[in-house]
Amino acid sequence: MKLSKYFFPFSFIVIIAALSCCRKVVNVNLNNAAPLYVIEANVTDQSGPYTVTITKSVNFTQDNVYPTVSGAIVVITDNTANIADTLKETTPGSYNTSMLTGVPGHKYSLYVNANSNIFTGSCTMPQAITLDSLYTQLSSFRGNSHRVVPVYTDPVVRGNYYHFVEIKNDSMMSGIYIRNDDLVNGQTISEPLGGGGGGSQIIPGDVVAIYMECIDSAMYQYYYGLQQSTNQNSASPANPESNITGGCLGYFSAHTSSSKSLVVVP
Repeated sequence: MKLSKYFFPFSFIVIIAALSCCRKVVNVNLNNAAPLYVIEANVTDQSGPYTVTITKSVNFTQDNVYPTVSGAIVVITDNTANIADTLKETTPGSYNTSMLTGVPGHKYSLYVNANSNIFTGSCTMPQAITLDSLYTQLSSFRGNSHRVVPVYTDPVVRGNYYHFVEIKNDSMMSGIYIRNDDLVNGQTISEPLGGGGGGSQIIPGDVVAIYMECIDSAMYQYYYGLQQSTNQNSASPANPESNITGGCLGYFSAHTSSSKSLVVVP
């Protein structure tokens, strides 16, 4: 399982909001909204290439076919190292880097020209924090179900933000797990994902991998908005605010990743 392949895509919101197994972008106006560009861009501290995908949104009542956007000019620049990488379109709507290496502490910028529509964004990759260990504990809410507990040590320096991706039996789970160090700065953290009775159903025999991403504050706010949107039980949830300018949906994330996996035992 290659670490850099797993990130939390914007379109994953639909698995929860539309109660469908297909990915679908949900707009505030579900039936009459004009199509918007959707950009999902990631740079990590793992080996590349890194990928930017560009699609267009569709109305809720339309078929689950999301038009890919080909022929765009996509450039990711490492501003710290002064390296600009013009991405190559490998499949329709999917663009890959060829020379960038993600480095913690470096600032990255994104430029997209899609049919003369210009979108830009920037993100500084935080310093890497290691996921120390992983274990499960029996849930008191779900019979034989377990909850997964990541263990890591937050640095003394304040302002750290975390996003956790859960992979169960090679399938990405729908939970949106984010944390900050506002109340736990400099401490060793060992709290179950989801807290309370939340989180996915994990039973003995499941193979679980957790990817801990160190993200910046803008991406934390993006995931927070996504979390609030999917939890509001509304027929028309609002889109989280993108950190890309120009009037599109989606995000640009430069983050570090650390992972652990285990087999759940009784």
